Amino acid sequence: MDLPTTRPVLFYFDYVDPVSYVLYETLKGRGWSEGVSFRMEPFEISPPPHPLLDPGEAPWASLWLDAEEPAGKVGLALRRPRLVPWTRKAHELAFLAKERGRFPQVFEALFRAFFLEGRDIGRVDILVEIAAGAGLDPMETKAALDVDRYREEVEAARLMALGAGIRRTPTLVKGSQRLEGLPKPETLWEFFSTDKD
Repeated sequence: MDLPTTRPVLFYFDYVDPVSYVLYETLKGRGWSEGVSFRMEPFEISPPPHPLLDPGEAPWASLWLDAEEPAGKVGLALRRPRLVPWTRKAHELAFLAKERGRFPQVFEALFRAFFLEGRDIGRVDILVEIAAGAGLDPMETKAALDVDRYREEVEAARLMALGAGIRRTPTLVKGSQRLEGLPKPETLWEFFSTDKD
């Protein structure tokens, strides 16, 4: 999904948002976004010290309902989690992966781990295993996560997103165009086929 284009599409997401995962897989499976460069932008739904989200209550439960049926259409057998962890450490891992040229592998592995394998991506030991599977050095990963090496980058990304008017995930932004949630196919088609400033 990282092909050259003059207008990158910003994709605001969180690793515990099922709609973000379904939209990502939907775009992968369609030709609409062919030739489009995506810039994946982290946006923590509920950053610490906010309380952990309850998978049985709004707002997370409504995200699950929005994602469940479309997930099946793109071949995803999502596993409803027993808990929804903070994603601060997962996003920190992604920043390390960007520096090491392994972001696409880690990005997909984090979604798979949480939604398909039922793993707790808030735990450092789990993240180290995911990192190793994606080709990162486990010792470097653990050291980086233990000392919060990328905490400021994750926090700054969320503040920048809020400053740009982002309030939920997923959100796609291209120039002045913005789509939130999981749009209908015709809306996605129009978004990718028009070029408005």
